[in-house]
Amino acid sequence: DEVRKIISSAQLELFFVDPFVDAEFVSRYLTQVASTVRVRLLGRKGMATLLPAVQLLTQQTGIAVEVRSSASLHDRYLFVDGKTGFQSGASFKDGAKNAPTTFTEVTDALDAVVATYEALWGSGTTQP
Repeated sequence: DEVRKIISSAQLELFFVDPFVDAEFVSRYLTQVASTVRVRLLGRKGMATLLPAVQLLTQQTGIAVEVRSSASLHDRYLFVDGKTGFQSGASFKDGAKNAPTTFTEVTDALDAVVATYEALWGSGTTQP
């Protein structure tokens, strides 16, 4: 629920980094996004189910979603409006349903973490 609150607070952009985003992720979280917010998803696995779900969501809501993949992912992050960032101890698709986890705001290292994942985004493979 806290993740959904953060998602719904976005005004400009959400940038998710998670090696395991899939169709379940779209229905769980992206339905909370305002139609004026741009969404970027950087993943690694689950593209076969993610891409059709994203396409359906964009058709139904008009939300702009761009998807890229990178083999160089391990951790999971959510960056909101380029101003705040959070690290998730579990994949967003699983949340804490399988085991306890944390969702921690990144403060001191935010600029460096954002720069790292923006670089991975820039070199990532664009998904149709």
